[in-house]
Amino acid sequence: MHVVVAFTFLLLTAILPLAAQERPAGGQPGLPEQLPRAVTREVARLYDEPHALRGFGRTEIPVMRTVDGNVSVLEGPLFIEGRVNGRVLAINSDVILRPGARVEGDILVIGGEIEGARDAIIGGEIRVYRPALHYTRDGERIVVETDDRSDDEESWWRRWERRRRMYPRSRIVVASAGAYNRVEGLPINVGPSVELNPHWGVVRARAFAVIRTGSSFRNDSNNVGHDVALEYSSGLASGVRVGGNLFNVNAPVESWQLSRLEYGLAAFLFRRDYQDFYERHGGSGTVALFDEERGEVRLGYSHERWSPRGEHDPFALFRGGDWRPNPVMDAGRMHLVSAAAYVDTRNDDDRPWSGWYVQADLERGSGSLDALGPTPAGTRSTVPGHVEYVRGFLDARRYNRVGPSAQLNFRLVAGGWLGGDELPLQRRLSVSGAGALPGYDFRTPIRQEDVGTCTGPVGAPPEIVTGRPALCERIALAQVEYRGDLHFDLFGGFDWRDGSSHFRNDATWVVFADAGRGWLVGERAGNLRYESTGFPHPNTFRTDIGVGLDFGDFGMFVTKALSDGGEPANFLFRLRHRF
Repeated sequence: MHVVVAFTFLLLTAILPLAAQERPAGGQPGLPEQLPRAVTREVARLYDEPHALRGFGRTEIPVMRTVDGNVSVLEGPLFIEGRVNGRVLAINSDVILRPGARVEGDILVIGGEIEGARDAIIGGEIRVYRPALHYTRDGERIVVETDDRSDDEESWWRRWERRRRMYPRSRIVVASAGAYNRVEGLPINVGPSVELNPHWGVVRARAFAVIRTGSSFRNDSNNVGHDVALEYSSGLASGVRVGGNLFNVNAPVESWQLSRLEYGLAAFLFRRDYQDFYERHGGSGTVALFDEERGEVRLGYSHERWSPRGEHDPFALFRGGDWRPNPVMDAGRMHLVSAAAYVDTRNDDDRPWSGWYVQADLERGSGSLDALGPTPAGTRSTVPGHVEYVRGFLDARRYNRVGPSAQLNFRLVAGGWLGGDELPLQRRLSVSGAGALPGYDFRTPIRQEDVGTCTGPVGAPPEIVTGRPALCERIALAQVEYRGDLHFDLFGGFDWRDGSSHFRNDATWVVFADAGRGWLVGERAGNLRYESTGFPHPNTFRTDIGVGLDFGDFGMFVTKALSDGGEPANFLFRLRHRF
């Protein structure tokens, strides 16, 4: 069984992302025969914006010249030896960068190629689309010509792509349903998925069985779950979204610290368990206003039953030993009313240079807890029975470009109890581990009050601290980092999704610092409990510093705790940015 699980995990992570990408027939695999419509609209919009320099035909920016603003060139080529303090747009034109050339913004090349990117300094991203743009000139504007070829002139693939949007698209899905973990191994969704795109909106439906490979394939409530959903959206890029969901899934107690891929790989490769889980069984409904480029506001209601889950012994590739026990969570029926929103003004989702990303949610829970998970003495006073609470969470990030190749980024995370009864274990928090304070080991027992997880000393009875769950009712975390470019491109190449080539200086050096802690809410006691209007003194916060190299898709860091000099330095490997 372990071999089957391991093979399945590797197969899904390696093959399924490729299978999900659509590749047109003919020519270079994945290379579109014409520009994507979104790109043509973007080019027309960018060309109409104010420019410091517009060129037609061969255009040169000599070594001693600085252009303070955007540059656009039609039917070039464009030669750059000097400096551009803005964006470069080249339409049906090659761009040749001489050694020492500098472009502070992005470079977008349509119908051409770029040379010399490795010998120049590029502050933004480079995108290259090989297909030419068909347009007409209207004074200082360009009018993009639409593709009005007849069906006879179009390839069968293009006709099918265009027409299928009006008809149902159905498929049988076999895909990962979550991160590999010690409770269920690799959860796999198996079942049909249907999408309909009529002129009045988008309708999506799915009916998945959730196979939990880590325990067995027995058909019982603990080993086979379900995820059934129906959703309507009034538009593709923006509009109103309404949906309903019936589910029986295992959910993480905290998911904000690391990405799902990082959680899963840590468990599969090294038997590191950075999440705790519980079972959710019930139904929910949501309504949202969304804009794919700006953000979303969502309201939801859910009625569900919470149950504890025990760990199993799924396969891990490199590390032996036992898994950390999955803490026993509370059990009962809950009614949840939630409001959530996020705002995203970043220039790039994966590797932002500037902008805001703010995510906030508010939840009011009420219901009956039939059984409580064990906790250390003094952690809470709740007894089984009716419970009502209000909980909030905020994750705010600001990205700042402070130089051609430098960034200063900030992050603030705060959340926890806002009113009502004490929080159930499913809604507790922590600032423990690589995603919060990497200078401290994750959930490592210590011989003092632990402000990372809000537990007491190691001397507590073993059955009470089993698994060392997150117990904080409130947390606060601040992170800051400074990035500088190393001016070499480790990874660059073709993007199969839209036919563009993406290049940029991947490697950066990073210096960072973190400060955070958690606490309980109640009558002031020791260093763990504060009144509802109180806030811990800054000198009680854990702090650390670190330095490392970030290559875009992954980073390597060394971190050291400051507030506890006895902690050894930690080596950290992260996928994508720290935040």
